[in-house]
Amino acid sequence: MNDSVASPGWVRVSVHAVRTAITIAALTLLVGFGAISPSASPRPYGPTPHLDMSSGPLDAMMQANRCSVTGFDRSVIPSKAIVRTPQGTTELVSFDRGWAVFSGEVAGELVAVCLGPDVAPAARLP
Repeated sequence: MNDSVASPGWVRVSVHAVRTAITIAALTLLVGFGAISPSASPRPYGPTPHLDMSSGPLDAMMQANRCSVTGFDRSVIPSKAIVRTPQGTTELVSFDRGWAVFSGEVAGELVAVCLGPDVAPAARLP
Protein backbone atom coordinates (compact mmCIF):
# COMPACT_ATOMS: atom_id res chain seq x y z
CA MET A 1 0.00 0.00 0.00
CA ASN A 2 2.94 2.27 0.60
CA ASP A 3 4.09 1.65 -3.03
CA SER A 4 0.77 2.88 -4.45
CA VAL A 5 1.06 6.17 -2.59
CA ALA A 6 4.62 6.82 -3.89
CA SER A 7 3.75 5.82 -7.43
CA PRO A 8 1.61 8.84 -8.44
CA GLY A 9 4.30 11.30 -7.29
CA TRP A 10 6.98 9.46 -9.28
CA VAL A 11 4.77 9.40 -12.37
CA ARG A 12 4.00 13.10 -12.02
CA VAL A 13 7.70 13.98 -11.78
CA SER A 14 8.50 11.76 -14.78
CA VAL A 15 5.75 13.29 -16.92
CA HIS A 16 6.94 16.80 -15.99
CA ALA A 17 10.56 15.91 -16.85
CA VAL A 18 9.56 14.45 -20.24
CA ARG A 19 7.41 17.51 -21.06
CA THR A 20 10.27 19.82 -20.15
CA ALA A 21 12.73 17.83 -22.29
CA ILE A 22 10.35 17.88 -25.27
CA THR A 23 9.80 21.65 -24.90
CA ILE A 24 13.55 22.31 -24.79
CA ALA A 25 14.13 20.06 -27.82
CA ALA A 26 11.36 21.80 -29.78
CA LEU A 27 12.70 25.26 -28.98
CA THR A 28 16.22 24.18 -29.93
CA LEU A 29 14.97 22.88 -33.28
CA LEU A 30 12.98 26.06 -33.85
CA VAL A 31 16.02 28.23 -33.24
CA GLY A 32 18.16 25.93 -35.42
CA PHE A 33 15.73 26.04 -38.32
CA GLY A 34 15.45 29.81 -37.95
CA ALA A 35 19.22 30.13 -38.25
CA ILE A 36 19.31 28.20 -41.53
CA SER A 37 16.15 29.67 -43.06
CA PRO A 38 16.31 31.17 -46.57
CA SER A 39 15.87 34.67 -45.16
CA ALA A 40 19.11 34.30 -43.21
CA SER A 41 21.09 33.28 -46.28
CA PRO A 42 23.05 35.93 -48.18
CA ARG A 43 21.46 37.53 -51.22
CA PRO A 44 22.61 36.26 -54.61
CA TYR A 45 24.30 39.52 -55.55
CA GLY A 46 27.89 39.58 -56.71
CA PRO A 47 30.52 41.45 -54.73
CA THR A 48 30.12 45.20 -54.97
CA PRO A 49 33.21 47.25 -55.66
CA HIS A 50 34.33 49.63 -52.93
CA LEU A 51 33.27 53.19 -53.63
CA ASP A 52 35.88 55.78 -52.77
CA MET A 53 33.93 58.64 -51.20
CA SER A 54 36.71 61.11 -51.94
CA SER A 55 36.69 60.42 -55.68
CA GLY A 56 36.45 63.63 -57.73
CA PRO A 57 33.01 63.71 -59.40
CA LEU A 58 31.26 61.92 -56.55
CA ASP A 59 32.79 64.19 -53.94
CA ALA A 60 31.77 67.26 -55.96
CA MET A 61 28.22 65.90 -56.38
CA MET A 62 27.95 65.21 -52.65
CA GLN A 63 29.16 68.69 -51.70
CA ALA A 64 26.97 70.48 -54.26
CA ASN A 65 23.86 68.63 -53.03
CA ARG A 66 24.69 68.62 -49.29
CA CYS A 67 24.75 64.83 -49.01
CA SER A 68 25.42 62.52 -46.09
CA VAL A 69 26.33 58.84 -46.12
CA THR A 70 25.01 58.43 -42.55
CA GLY A 71 21.72 60.30 -42.90
CA PHE A 72 20.28 63.35 -41.14
CA ASP A 73 18.28 64.11 -38.02
CA ARG A 74 14.73 62.73 -38.00
CA SER A 75 13.30 66.22 -38.42
CA VAL A 76 15.23 66.72 -41.70
CA ILE A 77 13.67 65.30 -44.87
CA PRO A 78 16.12 64.68 -47.73
CA SER A 79 15.03 65.63 -51.24
CA LYS A 80 17.63 63.72 -53.26
CA ALA A 81 19.71 60.56 -53.05
CA ILE A 82 22.81 59.19 -54.71
CA VAL A 83 22.55 55.59 -55.86
CA ARG A 84 24.84 53.17 -57.65
CA THR A 85 23.06 51.23 -60.38
CA PRO A 86 23.71 47.52 -60.99
CA GLN A 87 25.78 48.63 -64.01
CA GLY A 88 28.09 50.58 -61.67
CA THR A 89 27.12 54.13 -62.58
CA THR A 90 26.46 56.67 -59.83
CA GLU A 91 23.34 58.81 -60.20
CA LEU A 92 21.65 61.67 -58.37
CA VAL A 93 17.98 60.67 -58.09
CA SER A 94 14.85 61.69 -56.18
CA PHE A 95 14.64 60.66 -52.54
CA ASP A 96 11.69 58.39 -53.40
CA ARG A 97 13.82 56.43 -55.88
CA GLY A 98 16.67 56.31 -53.36
CA TRP A 99 14.27 54.88 -50.78
CA ALA A 100 13.08 52.27 -53.29
CA VAL A 101 16.72 51.24 -53.82
CA PHE A 102 17.32 51.16 -50.06
CA SER A 103 14.25 49.01 -49.42
CA GLY A 104 15.13 46.59 -52.23
CA GLU A 105 12.23 47.44 -54.53
CA VAL A 106 14.67 48.73 -57.18
CA ALA A 107 18.05 47.19 -57.94
CA GLY A 108 21.10 49.16 -56.90
CA GLU A 109 22.84 50.47 -53.81
CA LEU A 110 22.05 53.60 -51.82
CA VAL A 111 25.23 55.67 -51.45
CA ALA A 112 23.99 58.84 -49.73
CA VAL A 113 20.93 60.97 -49.01
CA CYS A 114 20.97 64.65 -49.90
CA LEU A 115 19.25 67.89 -48.94
CA GLY A 116 19.59 69.23 -52.49
CA PRO A 117 21.56 72.20 -53.74
CA ASP A 118 22.07 75.04 -51.30
CA VAL A 119 19.88 77.84 -52.58
CA ALA A 120 21.12 81.27 -51.53
CA PRO A 121 18.38 83.49 -50.10
CA ALA A 122 17.17 86.20 -52.48
CA ALA A 123 18.74 89.58 -51.93
CA ARG A 124 16.42 92.13 -50.37
CA LEU A 125 16.03 95.45 -52.01
CA PRO A 126 15.87 98.51 -49.71
